[in-house]
Amino acid sequence: MIRLRTATDVLAAIPAMLGFTPVQSIVAILLGQFEADGITGTRIVRMTRYDADQDSAIPAARLCGIAARENVTGVILTVIAGGPRAAAALDNMTTLRDRLEAEGVAPMLSLHTAELTEGAMWINLDTLERGAVPDPTTSAVHAAAVFGGRNVATSRAAIAARYGLAAEADPRIAARAAAEQGDDFARATITELAAVIRNGEIPSADLAARVGLVAASGPMQRDAFLGLAHYGAAEAHAAMILVANQVRGHARVQTLTITAYFAYIAGTGPEAGIAIDAARASAEDAPEAETRLLDLLDIALQRAMHPDTIAGLTASGIECAQQLGVEFD
Repeated sequence: MIRLRTATDVLAAIPAMLGFTPVQSIVAILLGQFEADGITGTRIVRMTRYDADQDSAIPAARLCGIAARENVTGVILTVIAGGPRAAAALDNMTTLRDRLEAEGVAPMLSLHTAELTEGAMWINLDTLERGAVPDPTTSAVHAAAVFGGRNVATSRAAIAARYGLAAEADPRIAARAAAEQGDDFARATITELAAVIRNGEIPSADLAARVGLVAASGPMQRDAFLGLAHYGAAEAHAAMILVANQVRGHARVQTLTITAYFAYIAGTGPEAGIAIDAARASAEDAPEAETRLLDLLDIALQRAMHPDTIAGLTASGIECAQQLGVEFD
């Protein structure tokens, strides 16, 4: 079990826990009590990040909702902001702290640093204790993340870049395959993508175009892809993001929605949020795109619902895929 005992432990762990190094941010670590073998301890319930200059009313309401739902008893708040924006960030953090304390959530630590880089100075806003941020890559949390196969990006922008556009897969190839295969097109396409995920392969441009066409053909076909989390949510996410990069319009909206689902249940909330943002942006150019699943994922993420809460959609996806003739091993 990894323990966060000091301010330096917390600051060093934040990048690995988020999956990227935050800048101009407020990070809230919500804590709760647990009992094991007759011993009462404290555990991390949720970790959330907000833009430092965001109006604090919305984050405060969301955090209070999470606190009530998850029986949160304490919070660690960290402001990561420097320069002229730091004062507003500290005011926003104070508002969050006061709202949570009014709901019975005790402030455990309130920290401020200009940046989460080795040697940057931090201050405990309650005790005025000061220190230097250690190298986050040497933290036990970072080591555990790397051991578990997770990458820790240098910034949120670095993650967002993964959701950009690559060369477009030729949709005409997919259209010809659909015409040739008829009712078997969806089954064959989903089965081929399942094999790619299971074997850790890279989907071809041809397959990407076909997946995009199937995903855009209706809610049932799109939802069938959710069942591919059966072969590993992280693995399915890695493959689907490469598909989404190569398709456009309605197909991109749906494949990004699927990507967001895989990221969410894999426990990488920041990536799910970036995928949702990218899907929203794509939907502006594809008004015909159906977005109910996207809306559901967005609401779940905003409310910081546990991944297990929505993971049941995998079973529903398997049922949809089986109705299309897909077999799971």
